[in-house]
Amino acid sequence: MELVLIRHTVVDAPPGLCYGRLDLPLAASAEADIAAVLAALPPVGAVISSPAARCRLLAAEIARRDGCPLAFEPDLRELDFGDWEGIRWDAINRAQSDPWADDPWNRAPPGGESEARLWARVEGWWARWRAPVGVERVAVVAHGGPLRLLRCRLAGAALADRWSYSLEPGGVTMVTVAARGAHAEHGEQDDAG
Repeated sequence: MELVLIRHTVVDAPPGLCYGRLDLPLAASAEADIAAVLAALPPVGAVISSPAARCRLLAAEIARRDGCPLAFEPDLRELDFGDWEGIRWDAINRAQSDPWADDPWNRAPPGGESEARLWARVEGWWARWRAPVGVERVAVVAHGGPLRLLRCRLAGAALADRWSYSLEPGGVTMVTVAARGAHAEHGEQDDAG
């Protein structure tokens, strides 16, 4: 079974904006970006997506193209930055952001969640998810944080190495899952346009 992990395409946001749960629209290049992802993507038998609008459009296009079912999974939402959502990083109080930046695994932004909480969500989804019967390839459309942790999990890598498993917006990578925990990554497209 193959999982095709896909990060949503570029959003319409000014550089340096803090966003996770904030559901920003896609950039003006969305149509071309999505077309580039579709061109690089082999046919799939099912699509699972974060419910965020920036993921839903790409997921719906994949499902439409391949005539397959589409399901939305809340546990694949991006990290919640709480009170910092929609604020430029350089405008966030350094007395709050510096301690968080030193240990985002254990610390959460005010009103938000830690990476450990994000990991628990992604791990919970993975533990209960089962591939649809007869489906050999499933697309998972989500965000940078959940996909980074999922890739790290599937590789059996140390969480300290999670940053090396990042995907750029529109990035696509295929993971063969022979059994829970066994995998091999195939190719990767880091930029869809």
